[in-house]
Amino acid sequence: MTRRLGWVGLCAVLLAAGSGCRKGASEAPDAGAPDAGPAALNEQEPNDRPEQALSISGDAVVTAGLAADPSRADEDWYRLAPGSPRVADVSVSGIPGSDVTLGVFDRDRNPLVTVNGGGEGQGEHLPNLYVDGERWVRVAAARKGAGGAYRLQVSFRAPGDGEEREPNDRAADATPLLLGQAVAAYIGHAADEDWYRLELQPGAGDAGSGEPAAPAPAPAEATADAGGAAEANAPPAPAAPDPDEEARRAEEAAAQAAQAGGAAAVVLPGATPPPPPEPPGIALRIDLSAVPGVRPELTLLSAAEAPLFTTRGQEGQPLSLRNIGVRANDQVVYLVVKSAWSGTGKEAKRGANTDTPYTLSVTREPAGANAELEPNDALAKATPVQLPGPTGTAYKEGFLSPKGDVDTFVLHTQEPLRVRAELSGVERLDLMLSVVEPPATEGGSETVTLRANDGALKEPERLNDVTCQGACYFRVEGAPRKVEGKWVKDYENAEVPYRLTLTAAPDDGSYEREPNNTPERATPITIGKPLRGTVFPKKDTDFYRLDLSDRPVRTSLKVTLIGVLKVDVGLYLHRLGEDGKPQLVQTSDRAKGDAPESIRYSAEPGVYLLEVRDSKNRESNFQDPYQLSVEEEG
Repeated sequence: MTRRLGWVGLCAVLLAAGSGCRKGASEAPDAGAPDAGPAALNEQEPNDRPEQALSISGDAVVTAGLAADPSRADEDWYRLAPGSPRVADVSVSGIPGSDVTLGVFDRDRNPLVTVNGGGEGQGEHLPNLYVDGERWVRVAAARKGAGGAYRLQVSFRAPGDGEEREPNDRAADATPLLLGQAVAAYIGHAADEDWYRLELQPGAGDAGSGEPAAPAPAPAEATADAGGAAEANAPPAPAAPDPDEEARRAEEAAAQAAQAGGAAAVVLPGATPPPPPEPPGIALRIDLSAVPGVRPELTLLSAAEAPLFTTRGQEGQPLSLRNIGVRANDQVVYLVVKSAWSGTGKEAKRGANTDTPYTLSVTREPAGANAELEPNDALAKATPVQLPGPTGTAYKEGFLSPKGDVDTFVLHTQEPLRVRAELSGVERLDLMLSVVEPPATEGGSETVTLRANDGALKEPERLNDVTCQGACYFRVEGAPRKVEGKWVKDYENAEVPYRLTLTAAPDDGSYEREPNNTPERATPITIGKPLRGTVFPKKDTDFYRLDLSDRPVRTSLKVTLIGVLKVDVGLYLHRLGEDGKPQLVQTSDRAKGDAPESIRYSAEPGVYLLEVRDSKNRESNFQDPYQLSVEEEG
């Protein structure tokens, strides 16, 4: 009765997920009347070899026993032959003082799976063994000299739609899985592994979703070899092209691209062409329901079984993974679900549950090419952000899920750019936005050079005037909060995405270059050329370096800082000493709203630092820039 109720529960899971359950009144049982119940059978010794096995073709309960022979471990063989493809629920009761194992073999007697997670005195259970033709089952003691009476129970049912078929613990036996399809399965024993084969077609909609197919991205090989193929098939080039005519055509192409929205970068003569963009990857959503007593572990593998992504959940909790990245050239991937270790030392264990099935579904993320691609927690795995041209605006959407998730993005540039980064607010999340610098040496540590954490729950974060040349990295994560006296980063929202928007403009030298919050990172400033900057985020400090080392005599300076709304700007003049440390020589911080601040100073030859910040270190303004200028007085 327990197993039949378990199958009813599995049917309910499949029906809720949109899959069918074929067992019904229209199907005749294999043997016996519907109300007759399982056949009562007795073991027939000897049966310690497959040739002597007791054949079972319908539901049955077998009364049997293992001999306690000190010279060898006894084993009993059974043949499952239902006559048509069936799913068998097989269980063996425990034997006091003995550790029982349940082995399964194919029709050619090749070992398929061994279940031995119950321990001494406990039984073993395989709830969903797929039997196509016949299977051999072996009940044995784990060690010599142990034995006793046991009961083997077998029940058959028709295979259901959207159900795994055990054993499926390797790629060759993987259960096929379609995008948008829900599959039901069990973590039937501690060592159980469920493999699923997912075939991907770039741009195809999910199965049954009704989504239209999107254009497939060009293969990586086509992108990389486009130049060589064009060169091989093109007619001979005209000799000695006119440089002026070539430049004129390039300028016309650039103007046309700008009018079209900057869909592609145009390389002017003499400029270094940017590397071709990588084909967009595919972002997947993976949902795994909770199983009591099981800590889930999910791994995504390539067709070559190389690990692409691995995560572990909390015991008895579901997993909802967003924006799991699959490379554009990965047409086949494998998903592996198993039970992860929980506990430590002698208490460590891997849970199992033969009563409650899990459901697994994989769908394509709606953000498409604008989705982040997990895993991207490290700089080496950062999600690329591709601008529409040499400059412009691009965005990525991501999720903070599971708890403690960290997302990293990289912007590659060919020329110096000034970048504004904006991170949208999200329900239930207090987000933090940082600029991260890679390690300077191999084996070194990365450095957070700039961070915005002004907003609270649901509020956005911003960073202004970030200088970027080559590659710059941005990181999105949850802000720390105190829970029961401990600082944690446990924000999570797997349903509502954040949006990171990067807007890039040429670095023409008229703005500060963030990060410039330390003397070592000071933005250069020259006499007669004003610079603009913002006091943002809160407690932002901007340093500017004025080099007067080549001046033969003193220079009479007038430094002017035009203030901004909301911020009481302060202006501070430092001189670098011979030891390289700044020494404060003059201050102007009257803190009168947006009124200007100014310093007059007779500067000896040397290097000076100008410091701009909120004089009270409590306000900021991301929208209105201040202006700093240095003039030489007669």
